[in-house]
Amino acid sequence: MGSWCGHGKDTDVEMLYDGLTAEFGGDAELRYAMGCKPQGNDRSGFAGALDVARWSDVVIVCLGEMLTWSGENASRSTIALPQIQEELVKELKEAGKPVILVLSNGRPLELNRMEPLCDAILEIWQPGINGARSMAGILSGRINPSGKLAMTFPYSTGQIPIYYNRRKSGRGHQGFYKDITSDPLYPFGHGLSYTEFKYGTVTPSATKVKRGDKLSAEVTVTNTGSRDGAETVHWFISDPYCSITRPVKELKHFEKQLIKAGETKTFRFDIDLERDFGFVNEDGKRFLEAGEYHILVQGQTVKIELID
Repeated sequence: MGSWCGHGKDTDVEMLYDGLTAEFGGDAELRYAMGCKPQGNDRSGFAGALDVARWSDVVIVCLGEMLTWSGENASRSTIALPQIQEELVKELKEAGKPVILVLSNGRPLELNRMEPLCDAILEIWQPGINGARSMAGILSGRINPSGKLAMTFPYSTGQIPIYYNRRKSGRGHQGFYKDITSDPLYPFGHGLSYTEFKYGTVTPSATKVKRGDKLSAEVTVTNTGSRDGAETVHWFISDPYCSITRPVKELKHFEKQLIKAGETKTFRFDIDLERDFGFVNEDGKRFLEAGEYHILVQGQTVKIELID
Protein backbone atom coordinates (compact mmCIF):
# COMPACT_ATOMS: atom_id res chain seq x y z
CA MET A 1 0.00 0.00 0.00
CA GLY A 2 2.95 2.33 0.43
CA SER A 3 3.96 4.77 3.10
CA TRP A 4 0.90 7.03 2.61
CA CYS A 5 -1.69 4.30 3.15
CA GLY A 6 -3.50 6.29 5.85
CA HIS A 7 -6.13 4.08 7.43
CA GLY A 8 -5.70 1.35 4.82
CA LYS A 9 -5.67 -2.21 6.18
CA ASP A 10 -3.12 -4.71 5.01
CA THR A 11 -5.75 -7.41 5.47
CA ASP A 12 -7.62 -5.88 2.51
CA VAL A 13 -4.66 -6.27 0.16
CA GLU A 14 -4.92 -8.97 -2.48
CA MET A 15 -1.50 -10.62 -2.50
CA LEU A 16 0.35 -10.65 -5.79
CA TYR A 17 0.49 -14.44 -5.79
CA ASP A 18 -3.29 -14.63 -5.38
CA GLY A 19 -3.72 -12.33 -8.35
CA LEU A 20 -1.55 -14.63 -10.43
CA THR A 21 -3.50 -17.67 -9.26
CA ALA A 22 -6.78 -16.04 -10.26
CA GLU A 23 -5.37 -15.14 -13.69
CA PHE A 24 -3.51 -18.36 -14.53
CA GLY A 25 -4.93 -20.92 -12.11
CA GLY A 26 -7.00 -22.81 -14.66
CA ASP A 27 -4.32 -22.90 -17.33
CA ALA A 28 -1.00 -23.17 -15.50
CA GLU A 29 0.55 -24.51 -12.33
CA LEU A 30 2.13 -21.90 -10.08
CA ARG A 31 4.79 -22.54 -7.48
CA TYR A 32 6.17 -20.07 -4.97
CA ALA A 33 9.43 -19.71 -3.11
CA MET A 34 10.62 -16.89 -0.88
CA GLY A 35 14.12 -16.34 -2.15
CA CYS A 36 15.11 -13.75 0.44
CA LYS A 37 13.91 -10.95 2.65
CA PRO A 38 13.99 -7.39 1.26
CA GLN A 39 17.31 -6.74 2.95
CA GLY A 40 20.02 -8.54 4.90
CA ASN A 41 22.47 -11.31 4.04
CA ASP A 42 20.39 -14.46 4.45
CA ARG A 43 20.82 -16.55 1.29
CA SER A 44 19.27 -19.69 2.76
CA GLY A 45 16.23 -19.36 0.50
CA PHE A 46 18.22 -19.13 -2.73
CA ALA A 47 18.46 -22.90 -3.28
CA GLY A 48 14.72 -23.44 -2.95
CA ALA A 49 13.98 -20.53 -5.28
CA LEU A 50 16.42 -21.88 -7.86
CA ASP A 51 14.76 -25.31 -7.72
CA VAL A 52 11.39 -23.69 -8.45
CA ALA A 53 12.94 -21.65 -11.25
CA ARG A 54 14.43 -24.77 -12.88
CA TRP A 55 11.02 -26.47 -12.74
CA SER A 56 9.16 -23.53 -14.28
CA ASP A 57 8.68 -22.27 -17.82
CA VAL A 58 8.74 -18.62 -16.73
CA VAL A 59 10.16 -17.05 -13.58
CA ILE A 60 8.40 -14.05 -12.00
CA VAL A 61 10.57 -12.27 -9.43
CA CYS A 62 8.90 -9.67 -7.20
CA LEU A 63 11.38 -7.21 -5.69
CA GLY A 64 11.42 -3.63 -4.46
CA GLU A 65 11.26 -1.44 -1.41
CA MET A 66 9.72 -1.86 2.02
CA LEU A 67 6.90 0.44 3.11
CA THR A 68 9.13 2.67 5.23
CA TRP A 69 11.77 3.18 2.55
CA SER A 70 9.87 5.92 0.72
CA GLY A 71 7.70 8.86 1.63
CA GLU A 72 8.43 11.70 4.00
CA ASN A 73 11.80 11.61 5.82
CA ALA A 74 12.85 8.38 4.07
CA SER A 75 15.94 9.26 2.05
CA ARG A 76 18.33 6.53 0.92
CA SER A 77 22.01 6.93 0.09
CA THR A 78 21.52 4.80 -3.02
CA ILE A 79 18.45 4.02 -5.11
CA ALA A 80 19.80 0.59 -6.07
CA LEU A 81 18.01 -2.50 -4.86
CA PRO A 82 19.65 -4.05 -1.78
CA GLN A 83 22.49 -6.38 -2.74
CA ILE A 84 20.64 -9.47 -1.52
CA GLN A 85 17.82 -8.80 -4.02
CA GLU A 86 20.23 -8.32 -6.92
CA GLU A 87 22.05 -11.53 -5.96
CA LEU A 88 18.74 -13.43 -6.00
CA VAL A 89 18.08 -12.41 -9.60
CA LYS A 90 21.59 -13.48 -10.62
CA GLU A 91 20.99 -16.83 -8.95
CA LEU A 92 17.64 -17.38 -10.68
CA LYS A 93 19.13 -16.46 -14.05
CA GLU A 94 21.21 -19.64 -13.77
CA ALA A 95 18.03 -21.66 -14.39
CA GLY A 96 18.10 -20.49 -18.00
CA LYS A 97 14.42 -19.56 -18.02
CA PRO A 98 12.79 -16.24 -19.01
CA VAL A 99 12.85 -13.87 -16.04
CA ILE A 100 10.15 -11.25 -15.47
CA LEU A 101 11.00 -8.66 -12.83
CA VAL A 102 8.02 -7.08 -11.03
CA LEU A 103 8.93 -3.97 -9.04
CA SER A 104 6.99 -2.43 -6.15
CA ASN A 105 8.64 0.78 -4.99
CA GLY A 106 8.04 4.42 -4.24
CA ARG A 107 10.89 6.00 -6.23
CA PRO A 108 12.87 5.35 -9.42
CA LEU A 109 15.45 2.61 -8.94
CA GLU A 110 18.96 1.97 -10.24
CA LEU A 111 18.45 -1.03 -12.53
CA ASN A 112 21.50 -1.05 -14.80
CA ARG A 113 22.66 -4.40 -13.37
CA MET A 114 19.18 -5.88 -13.33
CA GLU A 115 18.06 -5.04 -16.86
CA PRO A 116 20.54 -7.39 -18.63
CA LEU A 117 19.34 -10.28 -16.45
CA CYS A 118 15.62 -9.79 -17.13
CA ASP A 119 13.51 -10.49 -20.19
CA ALA A 120 10.83 -8.05 -19.02
CA ILE A 121 10.39 -5.49 -16.24
CA LEU A 122 6.97 -4.45 -14.96
CA GLU A 123 6.81 -1.41 -12.66
CA ILE A 124 3.74 -1.57 -10.43
CA TRP A 125 4.84 1.14 -7.95
CA GLN A 126 2.70 0.92 -4.78
CA PRO A 127 -0.60 -0.24 -6.28
CA GLY A 128 -2.76 -0.32 -3.16
CA ILE A 129 -5.13 -3.14 -2.30
CA ASN A 130 -6.23 -4.08 -5.83
CA GLY A 131 -3.00 -4.11 -7.82
CA ALA A 132 -2.61 -7.89 -8.04
CA ARG A 133 -5.27 -8.51 -10.70
CA SER A 134 -3.98 -5.69 -12.90
CA MET A 135 -0.41 -6.95 -12.62
CA ALA A 136 -1.47 -10.48 -13.51
CA GLY A 137 -3.58 -9.25 -16.42
CA ILE A 138 -0.59 -7.43 -17.90
CA LEU A 139 1.66 -10.47 -17.47
CA SER A 140 -0.89 -12.77 -19.14
CA GLY A 141 -1.44 -10.35 -22.01
CA ARG A 142 -5.10 -9.83 -21.20
CA ILE A 143 -4.29 -6.18 -20.57
CA ASN A 144 -2.13 -4.28 -23.03
CA PRO A 145 -0.03 -1.90 -20.91
CA SER A 146 0.07 1.76 -21.90
CA GLY A 147 1.60 3.55 -18.93
CA LYS A 148 4.39 6.11 -19.34
CA LEU A 149 6.96 7.04 -16.73
CA ALA A 150 6.16 10.27 -14.89
CA MET A 151 9.77 10.52 -13.72
CA THR A 152 13.22 9.63 -14.97
CA PHE A 153 15.02 6.43 -13.97
CA PRO A 154 18.74 7.25 -13.73
CA TYR A 155 21.30 4.81 -15.06
CA SER A 156 23.21 5.29 -11.81
CA THR A 157 22.56 6.93 -8.45
CA GLY A 158 25.52 9.20 -9.20
CA GLN A 159 23.60 10.85 -12.05
CA ILE A 160 21.10 12.42 -9.64
CA PRO A 161 19.76 15.03 -10.20
CA ILE A 162 18.71 14.02 -13.71
CA TYR A 163 15.38 15.02 -15.24
CA TYR A 164 13.97 15.86 -18.66
CA ASN A 165 13.38 19.59 -18.07
CA ARG A 166 16.81 20.40 -16.70
CA ARG A 167 18.36 23.78 -17.44
CA LYS A 168 20.65 24.07 -20.42
CA SER A 169 24.39 24.17 -19.97
CA GLY A 170 26.42 27.12 -21.15
CA ARG A 171 29.03 24.60 -22.29
CA GLY A 172 27.24 21.85 -24.16
CA HIS A 173 30.47 19.97 -24.87
CA GLN A 174 31.21 19.49 -21.16
CA GLY A 175 29.58 17.85 -18.17
CA PHE A 176 29.59 14.24 -19.41
CA TYR A 177 30.53 11.21 -17.31
CA LYS A 178 33.78 9.42 -18.11
CA ASP A 179 32.87 5.97 -16.78
CA ILE A 180 29.12 5.63 -17.53
CA THR A 181 26.60 6.93 -20.00
CA SER A 182 25.29 10.43 -19.38
CA ASP A 183 21.79 9.36 -20.47
CA PRO A 184 19.18 7.95 -18.07
CA LEU A 185 18.31 4.27 -18.17
CA TYR A 186 14.63 5.08 -18.77
CA PRO A 187 13.72 8.69 -19.62
CA PHE A 188 10.60 10.58 -18.64
CA GLY A 189 7.69 9.32 -20.76
CA HIS A 190 9.18 5.87 -21.40
CA GLY A 191 6.76 2.97 -21.57
CA LEU A 192 6.30 -0.17 -23.65
CA SER A 193 3.27 -1.86 -25.16
CA TYR A 194 2.39 -5.25 -26.64
CA THR A 195 1.91 -3.52 -29.98
CA GLU A 196 3.99 -1.10 -32.04
CA PHE A 197 3.24 2.51 -32.97
CA LYS A 198 4.62 4.45 -35.92
CA TYR A 199 4.63 8.25 -35.83
CA GLY A 200 4.06 10.35 -38.92
CA THR A 201 5.63 13.73 -39.61
CA VAL A 202 4.73 16.53 -37.22
CA THR A 203 2.89 19.17 -39.23
CA PRO A 204 2.36 22.73 -37.91
CA SER A 205 -0.39 24.99 -39.23
CA ALA A 206 2.29 27.64 -39.86
CA THR A 207 6.04 28.03 -39.44
CA LYS A 208 5.93 31.81 -39.00
CA VAL A 209 3.52 33.47 -36.58
CA LYS A 210 2.87 36.85 -34.97
CA ARG A 211 1.65 37.65 -31.48
CA GLY A 212 -2.00 36.83 -31.16
CA ASP A 213 -1.97 34.35 -34.06
CA LYS A 214 -3.44 30.90 -33.67
CA LEU A 215 -1.05 27.98 -34.07
CA SER A 216 -1.58 24.23 -34.00
CA ALA A 217 0.42 21.13 -34.78
CA GLU A 218 -0.70 17.63 -35.70
CA VAL A 219 0.90 14.21 -35.93
CA THR A 220 -0.55 10.88 -37.02
CA VAL A 221 0.15 7.70 -35.08
CA THR A 222 -0.44 4.28 -36.64
CA ASN A 223 -0.80 1.04 -34.72
CA THR A 224 1.35 -1.25 -36.84
CA GLY A 225 0.99 -4.24 -34.51
CA SER A 226 -1.55 -7.03 -34.30
CA ARG A 227 -3.56 -5.88 -31.28
CA ASP A 228 -5.32 -2.76 -30.04
CA GLY A 229 -3.37 -0.44 -27.79
CA ALA A 230 -3.38 3.03 -26.26
CA GLU A 231 -0.61 5.53 -26.99
CA THR A 232 0.21 8.84 -25.32
CA VAL A 233 1.76 11.61 -27.41
CA HIS A 234 3.87 14.11 -25.49
CA TRP A 235 4.26 17.60 -26.93
CA PHE A 236 7.34 19.50 -25.76
CA ILE A 237 8.44 23.08 -26.38
CA SER A 238 12.01 24.39 -26.46
CA ASP A 239 13.23 27.98 -26.64
CA PRO A 240 16.90 27.77 -27.66
CA TYR A 241 17.68 31.51 -27.53
CA CYS A 242 15.69 33.00 -24.64
CA SER A 243 17.16 35.92 -22.69
CA ILE A 244 16.59 33.82 -19.55
CA THR A 245 17.99 30.30 -19.58
CA ARG A 246 15.08 27.89 -20.03
CA PRO A 247 14.84 24.11 -19.66
CA VAL A 248 16.09 21.87 -22.45
CA LYS A 249 12.44 21.06 -23.15
CA GLU A 250 9.12 21.72 -21.44
CA LEU A 251 6.09 19.44 -21.56
CA LYS A 252 3.12 21.55 -22.67
CA HIS A 253 0.49 19.04 -23.76
CA PHE A 254 -0.16 15.32 -23.84
CA GLU A 255 -2.99 13.19 -25.13
CA LYS A 256 -3.80 9.49 -24.90
CA GLN A 257 -5.92 7.65 -27.46
CA LEU A 258 -6.88 4.04 -28.05
CA ILE A 259 -5.69 2.98 -31.49
CA LYS A 260 -6.97 -0.28 -32.91
CA ALA A 261 -4.64 -2.62 -34.77
CA GLY A 262 -3.92 -1.18 -38.22
CA GLU A 263 -5.70 2.09 -37.40
CA THR A 264 -4.27 5.61 -37.62
CA LYS A 265 -5.24 8.40 -35.25
CA THR A 266 -4.44 12.11 -35.44
CA PHE A 267 -3.15 13.91 -32.35
CA ARG A 268 -3.43 17.71 -32.19
CA PHE A 269 -1.78 20.39 -30.06
CA ASP A 270 -3.50 23.79 -30.07
CA ILE A 271 -0.75 26.20 -29.09
CA ASP A 272 -1.38 29.35 -27.12
CA LEU A 273 1.68 31.47 -27.89
CA GLU A 274 1.65 33.40 -24.62
CA ARG A 275 1.05 30.32 -22.51
CA ASP A 276 3.17 27.73 -24.33
CA PHE A 277 6.01 29.76 -25.85
CA GLY A 278 6.13 32.39 -23.10
CA PHE A 279 8.15 32.26 -19.89
CA VAL A 280 8.22 33.93 -16.47
CA ASN A 281 10.88 36.46 -15.47
CA GLU A 282 12.43 37.16 -12.07
CA ASP A 283 9.46 39.40 -11.16
CA GLY A 284 6.97 36.61 -11.79
CA LYS A 285 5.66 38.27 -14.96
CA ARG A 286 5.09 36.30 -18.14
CA PHE A 287 6.85 37.51 -21.27
CA LEU A 288 7.03 36.38 -24.88
CA GLU A 289 10.06 37.14 -27.04
CA ALA A 290 10.33 37.14 -30.79
CA GLY A 291 12.60 34.49 -32.22
CA GLU A 292 12.90 30.78 -32.85
CA TYR A 293 10.95 28.11 -30.96
CA HIS A 294 10.95 24.34 -31.32
CA ILE A 295 8.10 21.84 -31.10
CA LEU A 296 9.44 18.41 -30.07
CA VAL A 297 7.62 15.12 -30.53
CA GLN A 298 9.10 11.61 -30.48
CA GLY A 299 12.53 12.62 -31.73
CA GLN A 300 11.18 15.16 -34.24
CA THR A 301 11.92 18.89 -34.09
CA VAL A 302 9.81 21.51 -35.87
CA LYS A 303 11.04 25.10 -35.92
CA ILE A 304 8.60 27.97 -35.50
CA GLU A 305 9.54 31.63 -35.97
CA LEU A 306 7.73 34.24 -33.90
CA ILE A 307 8.02 37.66 -35.48
CA ASP A 308 7.05 41.04 -34.05
